[in-house]
Amino acid sequence: MTPIVAYFIQSHRDPEQIHRLLRTLRRGSPAAPIVLQHNPAGCALDEAPLAELGNVHFLHLRERQLRANYNCQVQPYLEAIDLLESSGISYDWLVSLTAQCYPVQPLATLEAHLEGSGADGFLRYWDVLSPASPWSRRKPRARYWHRYRRLPDGAEPWLRALRPLTKVLPLHFYLDYGPLVGRRTWNTPFGEGFRCYGGWAWFSLRRAAVLYLRDFLAAHPEVVEHYKRTVTPEESIVQTVLVNSGRFKLVDDDLRLIDYEKAHKGSPRTMTVQDLPLLASGRYFFARKFDLAVDAAVLDRIDRELLGYR
Repeated sequence: MTPIVAYFIQSHRDPEQIHRLLRTLRRGSPAAPIVLQHNPAGCALDEAPLAELGNVHFLHLRERQLRANYNCQVQPYLEAIDLLESSGISYDWLVSLTAQCYPVQPLATLEAHLEGSGADGFLRYWDVLSPASPWSRRKPRARYWHRYRRLPDGAEPWLRALRPLTKVLPLHFYLDYGPLVGRRTWNTPFGEGFRCYGGWAWFSLRRAAVLYLRDFLAAHPEVVEHYKRTVTPEESIVQTVLVNSGRFKLVDDDLRLIDYEKAHKGSPRTMTVQDLPLLASGRYFFARKFDLAVDAAVLDRIDRELLGYR
């Protein structure tokens, strides 16, 4: 039986690329529900042509999004789940994407793989304090054992000048995503029965896992409140809730090619035609990120050579 896979996409720039991705998703999966959340602060978007694709649902912002904040990726993901459920939209899996992602295998192949896997979810995850974690021990401590306040824009030079204070005070200045001042806290939800997990912020989850995540967070506001004061909660909260539950068969693979080796402030390297051999390896179903202004030809070749579109 072919599963119903819903696709949740977040976008903030380049309407042409947004339209291209949605057209490609619709072409590859004609009946799939698509939920799009666009941030108009980045650019305006004409929704009418997208609505004509059919079964496209728009999730509009309730507040200004701040990068690496809870309301940037975590809250919209939960709202997308609520939209699907409250609208009575049938789905078996939910795949999260950005408009800078693109499929590198036919969606029919992905959908068959999800259903045939016997798994409940595909996502990267690791215990952030274990020797197996790819993160330094300092990184999760800075992110998830501090509670942050955002200072007014332009405060970064002052915080750089004050960085020596962090050697003697329980403070951390996080400047990659704006001027953030964090205070070390011992009052976290983490412990032996609820370990802190990390991973990348892109998931393919079965509906049962998606609903468990939503319901767990609704029942544990202290976990939500903690993560709202952290940095990049989207790279921990889903893994932490689902892995600690012990209820789901989770595969430590997000099915995506993302090159963080030369990441700049959390943004991965842009793919080009030089990456086609790796994109065509069959190891991945999606890749990111792509940028029409950097290399539009790579998407044209993916369409022809990997997706079979003419």
